[in-house]
Amino acid sequence: MPTDATSDRITAAALTLFLSVGVKKADLAKIAYQAGVARITVYRYCGDKKGLARAVCRQIVSIFQKAVGKASAESFDDVDLRLNRLGEELGNLPKGNLLACLEEMRRLYPDVYEEFHQARQAAVDAIFQQALDVATQEQAIREGINPEVLKAIFWAAVVGLLENPNLISSNVSLAEIFSTVTEVFRHGILKSPIEK
Repeated sequence: MPTDATSDRITAAALTLFLSVGVKKADLAKIAYQAGVARITVYRYCGDKKGLARAVCRQIVSIFQKAVGKASAESFDDVDLRLNRLGEELGNLPKGNLLACLEEMRRLYPDVYEEFHQARQAAVDAIFQQALDVATQEQAIREGINPEVLKAIFWAAVVGLLENPNLISSNVSLAEIFSTVTEVFRHGILKSPIEK
């Protein structure tokens, strides 16, 4: 799908409807109406609903890829900034059940979902690697911590929280979720014991 202002409007309208009524129930005529284009324009840009699903997935993945940045993170503050920006941008997505939307895409268009999953995983892995590189450079990793276990925890925190039904149904913002993830990874959850 070519990217320009029209395709951006179509993708945004599709995402809004996918999140509010579901992928299967989203009507191409309504998507075209919300995007301010003719239905034939939607077909020209996307082909069909599967093409719209692919465009929506790519838009979501682009948010993760922006968080990776073009250059390596140089400090903890840089990593924090990237994670917080990721939370803010995901929080700016239209309201709706992202988990249900992604699950429906996985069922309807498994190849589109797999492409999305692989691209998102690559971006999250890159963010983790940047954080690990900074921590290693700063000699801030505690001895005995297995980086593969940290990576699994990071993945579960970043992606798992986004897809957690309890958090989705609550009023916790994605920006707050990512801020908390950053704090936990940077400082842990327990206070240092007071020396006697």
